[in-house]
Amino acid sequence: MANSTYTGRGETVVVIDSGWSPTWETASRVVYQHDYADNDADARNPNADTHGALVTSTILSQAPDLGIIALKVMPDASTTASGSAIEQALQWVVAHASDYNIVGVNLSLAGGSATSEITTILSDELAGLAARRVLVSAAAGNAGQNGTATDVSYFAADHNTICVSASGGDGTMPGWAQRNPGITDLCADGTDIRLTDLAGRTLMGNGSSFAAPAVTAAVALAQQEAVALRGSALTQDEFLSLAHQTGTPIAGTGYTDLNTQALLTKIGQLYGTTTTPGTGAPATTSAAILVNAKGTAAAGVNAHFTLLVDGHAVGGATVGTAAKNYAFTTTVSADSAHKVQVQYDNDGFAGGQDRNLLVDSISVNGHRYAATDAAVTYDKGALDGRDVVKGQSGMWWNGTLVVAADKSLFGAQAQVAELQAGDLLGHAVSANAASHGTVDSAAAWMPEALPTFEDAAHGLHAWYDAHDMAHGVAA
Repeated sequence: MANSTYTGRGETVVVIDSGWSPTWETASRVVYQHDYADNDADARNPNADTHGALVTSTILSQAPDLGIIALKVMPDASTTASGSAIEQALQWVVAHASDYNIVGVNLSLAGGSATSEITTILSDELAGLAARRVLVSAAAGNAGQNGTATDVSYFAADHNTICVSASGGDGTMPGWAQRNPGITDLCADGTDIRLTDLAGRTLMGNGSSFAAPAVTAAVALAQQEAVALRGSALTQDEFLSLAHQTGTPIAGTGYTDLNTQALLTKIGQLYGTTTTPGTGAPATTSAAILVNAKGTAAAGVNAHFTLLVDGHAVGGATVGTAAKNYAFTTTVSADSAHKVQVQYDNDGFAGGQDRNLLVDSISVNGHRYAATDAAVTYDKGALDGRDVVKGQSGMWWNGTLVVAADKSLFGAQAQVAELQAGDLLGHAVSANAASHGTVDSAAAWMPEALPTFEDAAHGLHAWYDAHDMAHGVAA
């Protein structure tokens, strides 16, 4: 998926898993390794097709010039890891992120069941990585119960991980893919992923174990491009906003499939040099927009809004019951005022419940407008300039909150706000942390592979002859 310009060269990602294998990776690709299960410096696994090696191979198939750090957290011949081993591995990453130019971490591990964001003993390390713009991709799990389950793995439910659910890669989601509308951040193809080892032998994998690495690779390529074009890495919010804007909606689900090439193209459009002929001055600039909102659900459906700039849709979001920042990035004309519009589009009443959207504030390139600010108005009903009243938090009647953003926010040198702006561009932080569950993750964690390898539709199989699929041998 990488293009000729961005291949991950000079960057490193960390795979916290069952180790690596010389069957799949050469030692030159592994820039650092440690075994936290056996407490030594050799993270190789004697199982040639160990889960961690297959995950690593998936990443390298899409970002071929990345360096790999293999942190092994499972003993040889075991498929479980302790929470303490994983925490030690994450602590190492926090301490050494800058030393190795680490841009991403892959956690294709499964354990526990969460239906809302939770806090575990790993949360402080994950928050530390997010603050360093090291993005952590975590597999949601494969116990989807034919699409009826609404839980994900503990890892994926942490506020500072990118929760990745598996898709079919064709606009569908397999029934075994765990997903939750309030937790899943992104989907990626996790069905029939074909991998080839150094000897030319082909294996096929299914599961969000192989969807998360696609996001890890996309993170690396996006960060390489962002640093090259704008001089700074993307925050988790920025990455997800761009991934949603450029991704493919999975019909009827509300989820979005990753489109790495479109993502890279969008970053190039946003931060590449665009000039006005004859002047050398930028004609466009970027706009980073945060909408702080929450809502109430009706008939199990949460409130949704579409963000527009000057009447053109930029993206949308489904809100939860706790206030969060929802981030968007777009390109606008420089040195001009712009209208930023939050359009509530699914107001309703069902089962005795009233669905509502409440907006606290809208931030534009670092400047915060409260919903009741003098520059904010509320257009009731259709966005037509009629029935316009002063700004308000409650978004009744499928109306639109309109911010008249000053031209000074879109100067030729305007930059996306950096982390120094405090929580403004930090990953959406719940306004009520007490509502989050707290979990002691000392329990064992397992590779996020489907539980039954014997099932050809949902398993992991090795074909020693890639041309003779009928003679497959279970790995």
